[in-house]
Amino acid sequence: MLPIYLAMIDGEEDKNKFELLYVTYRKLMFYVANRILNDERLAEDAVHQTFLKILENFDKVGEISCHKTKSYIVTMVRNTAINLYNQRKRHTTIPLEDVEYCITTEPISVAEDLDHLARAVLKLPVIYKDVLTLKYVQEFSNEEIAKMLDISEATVRKRLERAKRRLEEILEMEESADDN
Repeated sequence: MLPIYLAMIDGEEDKNKFELLYVTYRKLMFYVANRILNDERLAEDAVHQTFLKILENFDKVGEISCHKTKSYIVTMVRNTAINLYNQRKRHTTIPLEDVEYCITTEPISVAEDLDHLARAVLKLPVIYKDVLTLKYVQEFSNEEIAKMLDISEATVRKRLERAKRRLEEILEMEESADDN
């Protein structure tokens, strides 16, 4: 990968400086990323992405062997690895054997409750369904939802609050209709 990074740099002095940075910190960066991700392939991706970010801000890197540079690089790779970890957590897959086990061992009443809740969510206005899905199914933070929907965090919190209140009302209405 080093030749690719070096091809992105102008000037022999900067190339030498980056090569020294690469050789000095590559293994440490991989170690930090792998401790967070527990996946060597993803750790390599985190290191690669971090080197690309470092190249974008290479003018800010001072002396290679100083504590400040080491701290900067470790912070960068840690944040990249955490972002990859969070992305992976949002998009996890469940092995087929586990799905079969969950289906056969789940109590019927829980499945019925979930089905009842899903039908109630479908009755909500779209703006409430969207925030509920992004928050509780996709597990985005309020800040991320606000950016995606181009609204304020306060609006996200208010929509979540209103959605929960409307869900309670819908479920209570259906429950009282079932009792009659």
